[in-house]
Amino acid sequence: MPKLLEILDGVEINASRLWARHMELAKIGAIPGGGSCRLALSEEDSAARMVFSNWCKEAGLIVKTDHAANMFGILSGADDSLPLIGSGSHLDTQPNGGRFDGVSGVLAALEVIETIKDVGIKTNAPLAVINWTNEEGVRFSPGVLGSNWFVGNISDGNLNQTQAIDGARFGDEAKARGWQGGDIRNELNLGTFIELHIEQGPMLEAHKKQVGIVTAVQGLKWMNVEILGTNGHAGTVPLDMRQDALLTAARIIDAVNQIGCSSGSDARLSVCRLQTSTDGPSTIVNKASFLIDMRHPKESVLQEMFRQCSELCQSISLANGCQSRTEQTANIAPTIFDKDLVNTLENAAINLHYRYERITSGALHDACNIALKASTAMIFVPCRKGISHNVDEFASAQDLAAGTNVLLHAMVSQAGVTIN
Repeated sequence: MPKLLEILDGVEINASRLWARHMELAKIGAIPGGGSCRLALSEEDSAARMVFSNWCKEAGLIVKTDHAANMFGILSGADDSLPLIGSGSHLDTQPNGGRFDGVSGVLAALEVIETIKDVGIKTNAPLAVINWTNEEGVRFSPGVLGSNWFVGNISDGNLNQTQAIDGARFGDEAKARGWQGGDIRNELNLGTFIELHIEQGPMLEAHKKQVGIVTAVQGLKWMNVEILGTNGHAGTVPLDMRQDALLTAARIIDAVNQIGCSSGSDARLSVCRLQTSTDGPSTIVNKASFLIDMRHPKESVLQEMFRQCSELCQSISLANGCQSRTEQTANIAPTIFDKDLVNTLENAAINLHYRYERITSGALHDACNIALKASTAMIFVPCRKGISHNVDEFASAQDLAAGTNVLLHAMVSQAGVTIN
């Protein structure tokens, strides 16, 4: 029987088709600067879904949707009782998003399946291109919502009642847009999932690599912090008699950064969403709120950073005459991807003579959820200057093609080939 390398010898994805589809989808929800805005289950997202669905149908795929409005374009294999080999990402974007975040993973998976059909390869197992719903978590919170439901972390009722920032409820919107299907999780029997994504960081470009083989995703903890002080007149209260919540928050923010710097090069510690109770020009602030975002690939380090931040908030607040309240609002353990599947991706990169490196993802992805259900791994492609969630986000056609060719080899390897 011919080996995989013999079967795929000279086979490459259609890089021009892949690029053209990126540019076509970017027109939907286009915003100034060359970016895109397609919030989950919005009119723009629905329009992009329709284009994607039509491309799948034109390629001869069967399109199905589940209760979370996740989309599956399925190509039958020689034995459809075998577990499904899936790949994809998401079509929704940030409000000021680019043309590649999420979209590249969906289009790469579709391109792989079309290439397989174009060259007449018949796989043993069925294949699927997947669009997960509401990965970004902008319109509906939390993010990675569709994949979270898919693995059973969210009930049907909680999913349906999830409220958007505009007041709409998820179930109503999914149904009204025509994308809500039934519970087809057992029917799909997803056995393997590979997600291609832009890196959203600068390392691959800095190291002059064409492909990143993702071995793990950092764990994440969020801590909401509220500092309580006392309002006062900025012109009359002496500096040494104030309970200034904003000044206290500023001192905590600086100290939190020091915790991050002392926790090793893999640590990511950020303060986000600083809000105050007043924006008056002459008022000492009595309440300041912010969120501390902590990430690390090791759970033990993540827990230690959380402990230090919690103690820090209390001690600095007391030293400044204020009180602090802290609450953990997110707790996601680090994800370690399937070692055999990671090796499959690495071997594909080696056989294709691409410059690659193993890498840990600092951002969360749908693959983190799917890893609870199926053998899962990820492929990264470089993005210029590491810019993402930004209209200036850019990945080259050549790098997208390289990552997609690795995906092609890996999906065929996982699915097996029927020889006539």
